[in-house]
This record gives sequence, structure tokens and C-alpha cells, in this order.
Amino acid sequence: MKILAAAESALNEVERDSNSLRSKELREAIQQKIDEQREAIKALRRLYN
Repeated sequence: MKILAAAESALNEVERDSNSLRSKELREAIQQKIDEQREAIKALRRLYN
């Protein structure tokens, strides 16, 4: 579970960093990938619980 928490923390950091990008399309693409990864983390948490 510690690894999943670290992964979620890394996603939060990437999300903060991507907010400073000028390209709206790039920000949206990154946000979509972040959302996909968060869903994967949620699924893994359900498997471990």
C-alpha cells in the first residue's frame, strides 16, 4: 500500500507541474493520462483490500 500512496503522490506532483504548461492540448492530454492512472491505482487498492 505504501507503493500505491507514493504513486498517487507522484501523480499529484505531475498534475501540479503540468498546470504551468502553456499548451492547453498538452495539459488536457496529461490530465487524461493522470486520470487513467488514478483509476488503475483505485483498482489495485480494491484488489489489495
